[in-house]
Amino acid sequence: MTTITTAIMPGDPRENAMHSSFTSNWKRSLKRLCGLTAALALTSLPGAVLAQQLEGTLLVANRSGGSVSFFDLTTGIEMARLPIGPVIPHEIAVSPDGRWALTGEYGPGDNRGRHVIVIDVVNARIAGRIDVGPDSRPHSMMFLPDSRRAVATMEDSDRIALLDVVDLEVVRTWPTGGREGHMVRLSPDGTRAYVTSRGAEGTLSVISLDGDAEPQVIAADMGAEGLAVTPDGGEVWVVNRTIGTISVVDTGTLSVVATLDARPGAGRAEISASGRALVPNGSGGEETAKYLTLYDAASRDVIGELAMNDGRPGAGAFGIHVVGETAFVADRSEQSISIYDLDNFPAAQMLASDLPNPDGLGYSPLRLAVFSR
Repeated sequence: MTTITTAIMPGDPRENAMHSSFTSNWKRSLKRLCGLTAALALTSLPGAVLAQQLEGTLLVANRSGGSVSFFDLTTGIEMARLPIGPVIPHEIAVSPDGRWALTGEYGPGDNRGRHVIVIDVVNARIAGRIDVGPDSRPHSMMFLPDSRRAVATMEDSDRIALLDVVDLEVVRTWPTGGREGHMVRLSPDGTRAYVTSRGAEGTLSVISLDGDAEPQVIAADMGAEGLAVTPDGGEVWVVNRTIGTISVVDTGTLSVVATLDARPGAGRAEISASGRALVPNGSGGEETAKYLTLYDAASRDVIGELAMNDGRPGAGAFGIHVVGETAFVADRSEQSISIYDLDNFPAAQMLASDLPNPDGLGYSPLRLAVFSR
């Protein structure tokens, strides 16, 4: 596979004309495919993940590589790797129709960015960059149901921005009322934004996207970071990385109705269509045993747990993304991506094992244009 590795900076005339190259070295691609096949053969689980017939493209933000990888889920092959630049991306968001993806210029800490990058998924190219202003440092994004508008956290300015990804502009912004607004999620109808702020005591901000009302700020706990909304929109789960707990917030009363134990360093959560909450732990620089913990969101009980990497302590955290009952997990320290069927947790398949610090993940039901040529 031939990949582009030259960083394209904002304003470079090559940017909008640039297309990631598709597979040309079939030996390497077939090696990846054989690796996926071998993983499937090692899995004794009947039917495994691919029985769910999940097709399309998995997008992966590579921190160290300053790039986004595109994996075709039908073949298991990395079809393209798109350079984003030295202001590295952390998170990925994909529009409901699968056409667009977003990532942000987040870091590293001494090189904070101000652009949200709009990606044309099918053609694996940058469609443009949206300038969200100085002192912004965009981190997490989410699309509204119309697939054209999206919200993005601006961590350094403690605001969120409403973006038009077609006109490449900021429509408006709202204050979060918190400090270091890091992650954002939406209510199912797209009328509310939920933002975790990990500074100071740790809070969850509830922002109405329909008007100018002040945000409602709910105390969670120290290091409030990970964030997930139940499928019916009735609860928000806030993962408090510093203290190792999960605050369950009722979206009707806007109050914490339960506090659950989590593994040390837990910092992400995703909830499946059937109501299973997947929570990984692990922190950036500390050596700790890392786990994937599965909860039943209704009962709030732990229903499964997996010690990662044979239980040996290690540094680094995880990016996760759940589609239906399929979970994609990026292990940054192992440079790998695995696929889990939550109906049969914890059996897994390996998708990739040599990515440069993979983190945020996003899924599009569309395949790259090369398959229609």
